Amino acid sequence: MKNEFFIQYGHAWRVFKSIVNGFSVDAWTHIGRKDYTPARISFHLLHSIKYYLEDTTTIQFASGKSFESNWEIAKAEDLPSQNDILICMTEIQGRTELWLSGMDYSQMNTSFDWAGDTKLGVVIFSLRHFLYHLGELSCLLNESRNGDVEDIYVKA
Repeated sequence: MKNEFFIQYGHAWRVFKSIVNGFSVDAWTHIGRKDYTPARISFHLLHSIKYYLEDTTTIQFASGKSFESNWEIAKAEDLPSQNDILICMTEIQGRTELWLSGMDYSQMNTSFDWAGDTKLGVVIFSLRHFLYHLGELSCLLNESRNGDVEDIYVKA
């Protein structure tokens, strides 16, 4: 079972990387509705994965911007760049792989009521949440390129 989750999460990370790389610098912080931009969604995605890992370490983006700031209310200039996200993505992907490999999937989930009774539920919930936001990012990428986007999900 662990191998299957490695495969599924690995595919999601490859899709995430491809999508982030697909945005122009301008679209990164400007495409979308209101403050729901690729930069904010990507930032939220990394935050939430770290949250479900129950990882309490402090992370600093390569640019020096704070990973701990609030993705919803941060000023546009305080949001991570695509490069920040890509570098941090590699780090959090590694932490996710350690989490998946060291977990007892049948152990009780005592942290996230909404994710199920066991750690397996948390793994599945986290993956569903990841995929949900990848769908949003994919839509924004498609919008930013006026529909001229290849099928990243299949190619990743």
